[in-house]
Amino acid sequence: MRAMLMLIIGLSFAAPAGPAAADTLEAFHDRVGAAMKHVRLAQFYLRTGNLAVAGTELDEATEKWAALTAVFGSKPPGKLAEDSAFKADIEAVAGALDAALDAVDSDERDAAAVQLKPVAGRLAALRKRNGLWIYSDCIAAMNRAMDGAWVYRRKPPDFADAAQVAELDRRFAALAHWYKRCFREAGPRERADPAFERLFPGSLESIERLIRAAKDKSALRIINNLRELRSFDRLIWLYLG
Repeated sequence: MRAMLMLIIGLSFAAPAGPAAADTLEAFHDRVGAAMKHVRLAQFYLRTGNLAVAGTELDEATEKWAALTAVFGSKPPGKLAEDSAFKADIEAVAGALDAALDAVDSDERDAAAVQLKPVAGRLAALRKRNGLWIYSDCIAAMNRAMDGAWVYRRKPPDFADAAQVAELDRRFAALAHWYKRCFREAGPRERADPAFERLFPGSLESIERLIRAAKDKSALRIINNLRELRSFDRLIWLYLG
C-alpha cells in the first residue's frame, strides 16, 4: 500500500491537477490540516511508546498527503503557484512521513520522532514566506508562549529582583495575549470541535490565576498553575493545532 502511495506522489507532479473547484488555498489548507492531525497524533503516540497506534496514524497521514499531492503537486493553489520551493516542500514532507513510517516498522521510536519533528515547521515556513496565516500558526505561537512561561515551572523568579519580575510579567502577558488571540481567531470549524469548548475556557481561567499568583508573589501557585496550563496547552495542540 505504501509503495502505491509513493507512486501516486511521484506521478502527481507530472499529472494534471484535480478538479478546478478543489484548486483553492482553502482546500489546500484543509488537506494539510487533515494530514497534520494524524502527524500530531503519531507524535503523541510515539512519546507514549505506542508504536502500533503511531504507525496507524502515520498510514493515515501518508495517505492524506498523497491525496493532497495528487491535487496540488503540479498546480499549487493561489499565490503558492509563484513559490519556487513549493514542490520541494511537498516532496520533503512526503519523504519525512515515509521515513517515519519505516522507522516505526523497525521499532525505532526515536528515529521516527526525529523525522516528524520538522514537518510542521516546514509547512509554517512555507505559509510565512507567502504571507499566509492560518489557525495552526496561531496555535504554534501560543505553544511557543507557553514554552516561554514554562521556564518558571522549576525556577520561579526572585521576587526581590525587579528585572526578573519584569521578565516574568512580560512572558505571562505574551501567554495571555496568544491564548486570547487564538480563542478569538477560532473559526466555525474549530468552535464546533468539542475540544475547543472543553479546553479553551479552562486555559483562560488558568492564565488569570497564574497572573494573580505572580502579583501575589506566590511561587507555589505559579508552579501549580503552570502544570495545569501545560496540560491544556498540549491537548489544544493535539486536537486543534
